[in-house]
Amino acid sequence: MRVRAAATTALFFGLFSYQCGCGGGGASQSFPLPPQSFSILGTLSPTTGGAGATVALSGAASATTTADGSGNYSFSGLANGGYAVTPSHSGYSLSPTSQAVTINGANVTGVNFTATAVAPTYTISGTISPASSGAGSVMTLSGAANATATVDASGNYSFTELSNGLYTVTPSSQTATFSPTSQPVTISNGNVSGVNFTATATSNVLFFDDFTGTSLGPAWTVISRHGEYAQSETECNTPQEVAVANGILTITTDVGPATCGDFNIDGSVRHTPQSWPYVTGDVQWTNLSFTYGTLEVRAQFPPQATGVWPAIWMLGQNCQMTNIYTADTGYNTCPVPGTSGYQEIDTVECDPGGSWCHFIAYNGSVSPETGICSFSVDTNWHVYTMVWASGSLSLSMDGQALPGCTSGGNTVPSNPMFLIMQTQTSDYSVFGPPNNALLPTTFNIDYVKVTQP
Repeated sequence: MRVRAAATTALFFGLFSYQCGCGGGGASQSFPLPPQSFSILGTLSPTTGGAGATVALSGAASATTTADGSGNYSFSGLANGGYAVTPSHSGYSLSPTSQAVTINGANVTGVNFTATAVAPTYTISGTISPASSGAGSVMTLSGAANATATVDASGNYSFTELSNGLYTVTPSSQTATFSPTSQPVTISNGNVSGVNFTATATSNVLFFDDFTGTSLGPAWTVISRHGEYAQSETECNTPQEVAVANGILTITTDVGPATCGDFNIDGSVRHTPQSWPYVTGDVQWTNLSFTYGTLEVRAQFPPQATGVWPAIWMLGQNCQMTNIYTADTGYNTCPVPGTSGYQEIDTVECDPGGSWCHFIAYNGSVSPETGICSFSVDTNWHVYTMVWASGSLSLSMDGQALPGCTSGGNTVPSNPMFLIMQTQTSDYSVFGPPNNALLPTTFNIDYVKVTQP
């Protein structure tokens, strides 16, 4: 049937109403109008810095556009809501870096930015080989600028944001010598790569793992049980929270719940499984242990604000088997802290209380707990180097000794020890619970190296 011309047309609340002569009744019908849309417009000036800039839109909608030859840009077809406009242009800094924009029934114009040319910067990079000897070396840059960098698990290093000029790159290590001993480098309007060195180990490399592949090797055991009950821990250690990818071992801590208990060494249940609020990861050496040497770990700790409890630490070999099944001490061959035979070195233990990170040693009944030093750790990558010798312990970070982080005498353990890397959580009776709003969080390890004279 054909629609007759409406006797009345009304626009109200976004609806179009008309009457239909359908069989003589003339019933009124309403249809929604198309939604309105608006635009955000602006200019990046001067033209030399604005033309060709990329402008990104985020918020109620996402889009990117390119400023035209006059530095003008626009986003159209936008609904009411909150947005952020963020420009970028290689070789220029933009002010402001971003602007908040609210559309409320009208176009928004004049969202402008100023582009300022910045001097180009360049990079010096290279490799130390073999990686097992070069990883953790400290590279020192001198000349037109001064800086230091640490060599990663693959033997790579770089210095960035450098201007044209003359430089010298010099490697150093407590466990290697280098050929050449240093190299001159000239930056002239371009990056310089291939500034390479050969490392010759001056110590025996007892252990090196740079976490290639997609899983841990047989040197490691991934713990699957509850944490230590005596410390009021609140986590289940689960293999799913331990991952290896892109040369990095990652231990993730997240909100649960999860159900776990622990075991006796015959596999029987020691603590009955129950629900716990957090999940995390824990790895240890399966069989390897050593007495005296240099332990080096390149790691990235989670933020202190997460309230988790990450640690790189060592425990006496007499606890190595039992620790796989239970964190209880005083069980089977593992002594109670403060008694003969119990030994522990907390190389880097970070907890939510106090100054965040500590270097601690236990040695039987001689020193039930000796806090050697405390220090702050940020979320950047750092190389932590512990030198353990007969009657002495010391800790450095990125090749620099940490103030007060030395100990000597009979407080220093003297028996074989094995390595553990983990993240724990606690309840209010110890440090308080993690900040759930900041979870999941990760504890990342690039490599582990142990050398002996």
